Amino acid sequence: MNILQNTKRFIAVAIVASTIVACGGDSQEAEKQEEHVPVKINMENLTTVEYAVEGMVCAMGCAATIQDEVSSMSGVAEAEVDYEAEKATFKFDGDIVSEEEIIAKIGSIADGQYKVNEWVEPEVETVDEDVEAEEGNSADESSKIEVSLPSFEIPNLFTLILDQV
Repeated sequence: MNILQNTKRFIAVAIVASTIVACGGDSQEAEKQEEHVPVKINMENLTTVEYAVEGMVCAMGCAATIQDEVSSMSGVAEAEVDYEAEKATFKFDGDIVSEEEIIAKIGSIADGQYKVNEWVEPEVETVDEDVEAEEGNSADESSKIEVSLPSFEIPNLFTLILDQV
C-alpha cells in the first residue's frame, strides 16, 4: 500500500508541475505576440540606412539572424544583410523606430558579438588604360623567365620483364 501512495503522490506532483510549466509557457507566448503587433508603416516616411557590421562569421547564421531580428522590429519595412560585403541595409519608418534602436538591437544579438559602424563605400582603384598597356608591354618583355624541365621517361615494363628473363 505504501508503493501505491508514493505513486499517487508522484503523479500528483507531475500533474502540478506540468500545469505550472504549461501555463508559464502560454504567458511568454502571449507576451511575444503582443510585441509583434503589426504597425502601419508610412511609405512616404521611409528612411534608408547602411551600416558596416563586424563580427559576422557566416551567412546562414550571423547575417540571417541579424536580418530576421531587425526585420521583426515594428516600423522596419526591409532588412538586408550581406555577409560577404559586411554590409547591412535597412528601410524603416522614423516615426516608429529610430536608428539608435536598430543599432541597439544588432548590438544585443549574440551577447554583443556584432559591432555596427558607419558604412563607407570601398574605393575602386582606376588605372589609365594607356599607362597600363605601356607598363604591361615593357614588364612582360623584361620579366620573361625561361624554364626548362628535366626529361623523364617511364620505362616500358614489358621490356624490363623480358630483360630479366
